Amino acid sequence: MQTDTPEKEPRWTGVREVMSMSWPIVLGSLSFTIMDFTDKWMVGKLGTEPAAAVGSAGLWSYTLSTVLLGIVGCVSTFAAQSLGRNEKSNCARYAWQGIYLAAFAGVLALALWPVSAPLFRRMGHGPAVTEMEIGFFQIRLLGYIPMAWGTALAAFFQAINRPRVPMYAALAGTGLNAVLNYLLIFGVWGFPRLGVNGSATATVISQYVQAGLLQLIFLRGSLSAEFGTRKYFHLDLPRLRELVRIGLPGGAGMFLDIFNWSIFTSLVVGHFGSVSLAAHTFAISFMHVSFMPAVAVNQGIAAIVGQWIGRGDIPRAKARTYTAIRLCMGYMVCMGVIFAVYGKTLIQAVFSSDPAVIELGHKLLILAAIFQAFDAINITCMGALRGAGDTRWMMIALFVGSYLFFLPLAVFLSFGLHGEAYGAWIGATFYIISVSGVLFQRFHGERWRSISIFSQPGAE
Repeated sequence: MQTDTPEKEPRWTGVREVMSMSWPIVLGSLSFTIMDFTDKWMVGKLGTEPAAAVGSAGLWSYTLSTVLLGIVGCVSTFAAQSLGRNEKSNCARYAWQGIYLAAFAGVLALALWPVSAPLFRRMGHGPAVTEMEIGFFQIRLLGYIPMAWGTALAAFFQAINRPRVPMYAALAGTGLNAVLNYLLIFGVWGFPRLGVNGSATATVISQYVQAGLLQLIFLRGSLSAEFGTRKYFHLDLPRLRELVRIGLPGGAGMFLDIFNWSIFTSLVVGHFGSVSLAAHTFAISFMHVSFMPAVAVNQGIAAIVGQWIGRGDIPRAKARTYTAIRLCMGYMVCMGVIFAVYGKTLIQAVFSSDPAVIELGHKLLILAAIFQAFDAINITCMGALRGAGDTRWMMIALFVGSYLFFLPLAVFLSFGLHGEAYGAWIGATFYIISVSGVLFQRFHGERWRSISIFSQPGAE
């Protein structure tokens, strides 16, 4: 039964709940950011063209996996609401369905392998960059299965209030990736010198190790006793269909959003040459330090909102979301100030000594500083809406915003007004500011409160 009059609770309770759920996810996400930084820093030592190739191919390898990642990520929505309803066995059931869906990532990788070369050759990035993009992308396809597998299990652990488990697994994967990067990119200690392909290989190996660690913990005796993780492993077609029904729009929306940014990177920014693409890649890398913690809060608030909806407490679900928004805004605004003031120094110290790359990269970071607060709203509200199961509306909103507003505006400002990469980023800034109002109003208006994600009765 839903209630609109929550009991009085101690001050800072909401902050503590959001932070206790989010800080391990933040630390795990920061480990991903460190891994990404490590990749680009080491590859950057090879030159501007390898750095440009890794930025573009890495983005596309992630983009084309996002539909499946979005589906299995909705394990969090189902497991959190099941926990709120005190149906613990269903948490394990939905986790297993996510694991089974992850197996389809192998089929997706096989389908993408033969089209990868034509895809990158049509982007016109130059022969040397293109060949490196193809090799990097094809190796990263081998990591699709562990990436989806790990995503499903991480969503389960977050939903049952054990976010430290995926954090520890992520830290282990990051450490292994750093070592393997050094060995395989530069060919030291007898290992082959693979260049950009070494970076991709290191990432794939680390992904398998990380997913394997999560699976071992998932099957531990204590979790099996409480949630039945060893007992409820059977393929459950009704629950798998539920996961697809809610997760597919979420995954499609995620794909549309990331695909939009991939087009923006490769076909708009990338059109203006290696300097523009490298500056864009480095600016995005610094932005990871800003938005990846917010993405972690996105994952945490999805679980928190799901749990409170499962308990029938809509006001508490909204209050936790507003707390998360304020926390993310405070952090991201601080990072924006650092980008604006120290952007040149950061790019030169970490990535490149090319004056043209440094100058353009700093300009892009100043624009990033402008939209930080609005991006905090976007990221947090998308997590809250996913926790409520409002994935279909998000899919439609992201399609309209991305393809009928953002990309046309970016193309007009970069090509039509000759703003090149800087003009394209101005278009991105207007888009991020505009969509923040739409997402906030959707969550605040509570149209999602009538959504029921379950079609199956409880199984406790």
